Amino acid sequence: MVIRSRILTASLSLALILAVSGPAAAESEIPATYIDAVAEFLASQNTTVAIEEQMTFLASQQIFGTLASQGVMITEPMQAIILDEAQKSFGSKFSDIDLLAELYAPTYRGNLSEAELRELATFWNSSIGKKMLAVNPALSEGTFNALQEASIPLLPILEQKIDARLAEAGITPTP
Repeated sequence: MVIRSRILTASLSLALILAVSGPAAAESEIPATYIDAVAEFLASQNTTVAIEEQMTFLASQQIFGTLASQGVMITEPMQAIILDEAQKSFGSKFSDIDLLAELYAPTYRGNLSEAELRELATFWNSSIGKKMLAVNPALSEGTFNALQEASIPLLPILEQKIDARLAEAGITPTP
C-alpha cells in the first residue's frame, strides 16, 4: 500500500510535468491534411519507437526518483517491474502515430508548412534519408567521442582559470 501511494504521488507529479510542458492548445483548427503530413513526417523517421522509449524512461525515472527520495531501496526486481509497467501503461500510449501527430501538429504548424513536412518525409523515405537514419547513431557516437577527446587537454586550463577567478573573488571552495 505504501509503494502504491508513492507511485501514485510520482504519477501525479509526472502528469503535472507533462501538462505544464505540453503543447499549447491550437488557436485555430488544424486541417486534417496537415495532421496527416505530420504523421507522414513522423513515420518517415520511425519516431514512435524513440518516443515510446523516451516516455517509458521519463515515467520510470519519475517513479524511481520519488521512491528513492522517500528512502525506498530500489531493487533490481522492482526496477524490472516499474520499467515493464511504465512501458505497458505509459510508453506504449505514445507509440500511436495518430496521437503523436495530433500532439505535435500545433508546434509543427508554427514552424513548417504542410508542403515542407511532406518534402521532409520524402527525403527521410529516400535512400539517402534512410541511410542517414541508419548511420546517425554511429555518427553521433563518433562525433561525441571526438569532442570529448578534444576537450580533455582543455580541462586543466579551465580548472586553473576557475581557481584563479575564485581566488580573485575571495571564494574558497569547501568540500
